[in-house]
Amino acid sequence: MSNDSKTVVVTGIRATGRLHYGTFLGVMRDAVALSRDPEKSCFFFVANLHTLTTRPNPTGLLADQRGIVRGYLAAGIDPETSVIYAQSSVPETVVLSCLLSNLAPVGQLVGMPHYKEKKDALKVAGFGGDEESDEDSFGGNAGLLNYPILMAADILGVRADLVPVGQDQHPHVEFARRLARSFNRRYGNLFPVPDLLEGEAVRAPSLQGGGKMSKSDDRGVIYLDDRPEDIRTKFRVAVTDPQRQRRRDPGNPSVCNIFTYHHLVSSGEEIAWAQNGCTSASIGCAECKQVVSGHVVDMLAEFRERQAELDAKSPSYFDEILHEGGLRARARIKPVVEQAMELMGVPPF
Repeated sequence: MSNDSKTVVVTGIRATGRLHYGTFLGVMRDAVALSRDPEKSCFFFVANLHTLTTRPNPTGLLADQRGIVRGYLAAGIDPETSVIYAQSSVPETVVLSCLLSNLAPVGQLVGMPHYKEKKDALKVAGFGGDEESDEDSFGGNAGLLNYPILMAADILGVRADLVPVGQDQHPHVEFARRLARSFNRRYGNLFPVPDLLEGEAVRAPSLQGGGKMSKSDDRGVIYLDDRPEDIRTKFRVAVTDPQRQRRRDPGNPSVCNIFTYHHLVSSGEEIAWAQNGCTSASIGCAECKQVVSGHVVDMLAEFRERQAELDAKSPSYFDEILHEGGLRARARIKPVVEQAMELMGVPPF
């Protein structure tokens, strides 16, 4: 733990569109629980600089940033007791990223799963009428390559002790741990080596199969602003075990997305019911889907109520939360970065 009297927690969400159920399960639930722990000091940020790696439309990006603030609030996070801010409000984080880049092995950056997965799939978005050059059309940009360094700066800048993130971000937290140890060994013991939040990794599968829930496929994703009837409809048409072509066909729950959801939202008795009913064909897929969708709707009930209240707020309400949170975050991060600069021999004179 750092020298702070409380355990310092930090996590962020990229502004890449509407928030979905996978983010709720993988990040938000833990964030809310941590924010209500009097022994924790929590920093929750909008990762808007990280979002630039996928070249979003600036107008849509602004709306998405406000949407994340709305999501944090709807989930139950209090901006008075936790700090909600935007990456871009703390320029010192970018300075720290530059400092840390001198300790980051290029081979490790290139080998990061995030870079390998995103660089070829990245589709460049235009910013006006200018024709993209061949270089601009190449998916793997330097921001994407350096993503783990900036994430390390997000973590180390607040001198975090604990980082709750989704399963896909675990390699990046481990990279931040390596950079913290490397800095401390070379320049002095400035950064706590952060821990990942302990617990079972949560991965919400796509309702259409083929991996985790993703905003790239509207049919396979449950958005947090979906109405209850929308959620039930999406589950009703969700892909299940391909062996079950007819009601009387026995199935294999281990290859069924809906059975995976039972493990996320259902009781032990319901999981056993689904397991036995599927393999014996004593229940149909529609019955399973109805149980699961009901639990998801119930789980999001409080979120929907708070979200409806927040929908009446003007955009300036969310901007003000980011502004005030940015001031608080910067007050913590700036002295840390200045100390890092001093230790590395490049003080801000």
